[in-house]
Amino acid sequence: MLSSFATVIPTAASRFTILLALAVQPPQAPSFAEAVLYGRAADVEQLIAAGADVNAVDETGMTPLMVAASQGHVAVAKLLIAAHADVGAASTDGTTALMRAASANHAETVRLLVSSGANVHARTSGGMTALMVAAFGGYVDPVRALVESKADVNAKDNQGRTALMAAAANGDAAVVQALLTAGADPHATDAEGGVAVTYAAASGSAEVIELLRRRGVAPKPGDLVLAAAGCRTAAVRVLLAAGLKANGEAGGPSPLHAAAGENCPESVTLLLDRGADINRTDSDGRTPLIRATSAGFVDVVRVLLQRGADMDAADRLERTAWMYAGTTGHEDIKAMFDDEKAKRRKP
Repeated sequence: MLSSFATVIPTAASRFTILLALAVQPPQAPSFAEAVLYGRAADVEQLIAAGADVNAVDETGMTPLMVAASQGHVAVAKLLIAAHADVGAASTDGTTALMRAASANHAETVRLLVSSGANVHARTSGGMTALMVAAFGGYVDPVRALVESKADVNAKDNQGRTALMAAAANGDAAVVQALLTAGADPHATDAEGGVAVTYAAASGSAEVIELLRRRGVAPKPGDLVLAAAGCRTAAVRVLLAAGLKANGEAGGPSPLHAAAGENCPESVTLLLDRGADINRTDSDGRTPLIRATSAGFVDVVRVLLQRGADMDAADRLERTAWMYAGTTGHEDIKAMFDDEKAKRRKP
């Protein structure tokens, strides 16, 4: 199963940021923290001259420069850096001002921090770099700024994931293209064996799948299952066009079961159109119709019945789709079965 990219840069509930929730307008005589947060450069300059600590930290390790970077306050960041703010300081989770700027799509701030000595190779406690953070956010300008600054496009986090995988998980074709142009390896694998196209299939980005295919990446049967289970019909279509079989691989999971079991009628229809076995059974002996009926997925059941699914095939519990239709409590499904049964009895 693909590891999910968690929230990359959490919002710190600190003395710097909590003010947003406490004040509608900043006070006339702001504290240093308030002046930084609201981007009041003139006040920041005066307070620095009066002795404000530019490297003060809160309980999470947040510094004024991190706050300015998160907000994209370039003028304030310049003042803090000129006053010897620590550009490489990291909060308790390992995030730096550079990562915070990248996570908030502030390319100009990213360039300022890099030119001021910020380490583009620094990592969070989870092993993520600023480039991975920007890629996951879908922020192409910070990605380009970091690539220009020689960030490692093939660095991996603690789960073996790269910036390209992060961009594919986000489904952002522009970021994927920028990373590929910069030399990102489309064949790199994470700790679970997943590649960028696997993340693209899970996100449902047909455009990203096509970009990676043009780089010689061959999708795998499991990618089709992921796309089908996510109701990503456009991605299912592209993967089928790439040569994957609608039935999946022998002995492997069935894309049709995945789509039927997740209430994806459009994907079910497409897979059936491409030759998927409507009565194939899974390891529990369940057909796609049994899965959809037992879950109460009306639209999927309708498609499967219209396409001739076997209502009398039994699973390992010796229960048929017909039996499940009578016990699910979905009267509309039961009515569909009754109608279909009557039609099939006619000579």
